[in-house]
Amino acid sequence: MRIFSVTEFIELVNETLQALDAYEAFAVEGEVSGYRVNQGQWVTFDLKDERSLVNVFLPIWKLRTPLEDGMRIRVAGTGRVYAKYGKFSLSAEQIELVGEGALRKALALLRHRLEQEGLFTSERKRELPRFPRRIALIASRDSAAYGDFTRIVCERWPLLDIHLYNVLVQGERAPEDIRRALAAVQASGEAYDAVVLTRGGGSFEELMAFNDEQLARDIFASRIPVLAAIGHERDVTLAEEAADVRGSTPTDAARRLVPDRRDVEYEIASRIRSMSDSLLRRLQENRTALHRILESGSHWASRYRIQVDAWASATEGGMRQLLESNRERLQHLTRLLKGLDPTAVLARGYSFVQDTRGRVISGVSRLGRGQAIFVRMKDGTAGATVNVVKKQF
Repeated sequence: MRIFSVTEFIELVNETLQALDAYEAFAVEGEVSGYRVNQGQWVTFDLKDERSLVNVFLPIWKLRTPLEDGMRIRVAGTGRVYAKYGKFSLSAEQIELVGEGALRKALALLRHRLEQEGLFTSERKRELPRFPRRIALIASRDSAAYGDFTRIVCERWPLLDIHLYNVLVQGERAPEDIRRALAAVQASGEAYDAVVLTRGGGSFEELMAFNDEQLARDIFASRIPVLAAIGHERDVTLAEEAADVRGSTPTDAARRLVPDRRDVEYEIASRIRSMSDSLLRRLQENRTALHRILESGSHWASRYRIQVDAWASATEGGMRQLLESNRERLQHLTRLLKGLDPTAVLARGYSFVQDTRGRVISGVSRLGRGQAIFVRMKDGTAGATVNVVKKQF
């Protein structure tokens, strides 16, 4: 029989545990009990099941998600017996929530904390410009959300310049990918009027990328107004709550972002008609008032009545001519706007080419062999790869 001192025995146990950890990664699943934070630096709790429990500890900076008693979690780490107390503990390296219930509970805790910090307050939310000229679109190029959003924008306001930042929209790498894209937008130097963050609907777990705490903070800190539309009415994400404007779906986001050009044309025409009617009505009122003054005045004033009539007629004619000129200019601008509508060109059998960021490629100088492109036609978009580039002189 081999005899060990207490210290030697604990060292042997720890060596065995380290060898086990090196041989095969493992995680322990159970329910959180006795959760507490010590001295603002260390998190400790018991992880238990129906028959057993083990103590878990980790530095607070390693805790990526809020915890509370009753949550079911999975802990990856290293087991160790601490010689001073002879107590076995699990030093946690990574904690993963298990089940939708635990995810929702952690999300509720995080949402409450961010709300208390003022990230969702309505007072700091900014309005979107009524007539945006250039926007950054953060979305997956291969998603239905991208197609739906760009289709509605082109139908309503074809003059908008859309720069696509292609990102992952679900999975472990998605939050960081989206954050990098948002940072690139801020640092680009482009005069973006808005940032649009969008994806289609999905399960609660699939949308968790948009419940990332740091992503919500980055959206809150954005110098450019952010419109977020994650495409799920039931579950509103933290990204949407931190954004300046929320759309319920990608299609709704497009409608919130840009006006319908037909409504704008009608509004301009209505305002010009209203101005014309108002000016002519006021001119008539002033002419009537002048006649009354002249008729009620002394006899000498009557000789100026003809001059007043002539002046009024000349003024009215000038106003009518000015209004008619403006009306013709409006009609000309309306025709130009319709002529710039790419959907009208597409309907005649033509197409246009875009790069992976959604920008129109106007010449072969912007193309290279192997480059991915998208061809926009009247009924949809087709992806392609450039094999040959030929210049025509």
